Amino acid sequence: MALLSPRWRRAPGASVPSDHANSAIKIVHPVSGRWESLALLLAALAVIASVAGYLMLRPQKAGPPIPLSWQVRSFDGLGPVDQAIHSALLPAGEEIIWFNNDTGGWITLERAQKILLPPFYRDAFWKTNGEVHWQLILPGTHQPHAASGDVHADAPITPPDQTANKVSQATQGQGATVYYGSAGRAPGQSAYLLVIGHAHAGVMWANQATIWIHRNPNAPYPGIVKPESLVGDGWRQIIPYNGASEVERVKGTQP
Repeated sequence: MALLSPRWRRAPGASVPSDHANSAIKIVHPVSGRWESLALLLAALAVIASVAGYLMLRPQKAGPPIPLSWQVRSFDGLGPVDQAIHSALLPAGEEIIWFNNDTGGWITLERAQKILLPPFYRDAFWKTNGEVHWQLILPGTHQPHAASGDVHADAPITPPDQTANKVSQATQGQGATVYYGSAGRAPGQSAYLLVIGHAHAGVMWANQATIWIHRNPNAPYPGIVKPESLVGDGWRQIIPYNGASEVERVKGTQP
């Protein structure tokens, strides 16, 4: 420790001169202390105002997803019959995809009768919802499955395009499998397409089902089942917006 110079040495118990004590203690006031407090207060008020404004202006209930011009919501955009057919096609599509993954084949309309698979199975549900005439169109062609046997009595049947689908042929049979429903008799009924995009690349499997409707129940089978072509022919894709999605929307967990 450095030693004090002789001029600052004092005997034990001796008092410090008053002028020296005053010079040793000096209070330094902040130059901008008043402005800093004011700025902090204004920042806090701005944060509070922003949060309050967000809570007041945000919508209390978010609306359902807005469909595009070529889409329709299944929850509130379909009539009772179309909604019933769509509700049956959703699990049917999953069943068909799993069957194809396991066997490499497709569920024919005959097999659908044996396994009681709606909406293809001709039971009370089928009769109540228009007795729709179904056809199975395999990949790479626009001709119905030869052994479909799905004859619809007294129903005007528009034969599918007999020309081969060039797009499907170019993919060497990796095109779409389609279940085409038409000639329904229920009032306000549509025509239906269950399109299963089918592609095998090595060991990679890619199956995905989409459902389309046409306001004309006797709409002919489209020449090409690509989305752009379907939209041009008047088909509309159904968005599977169901009751579970509505519950999530009301609870605020879904936009």
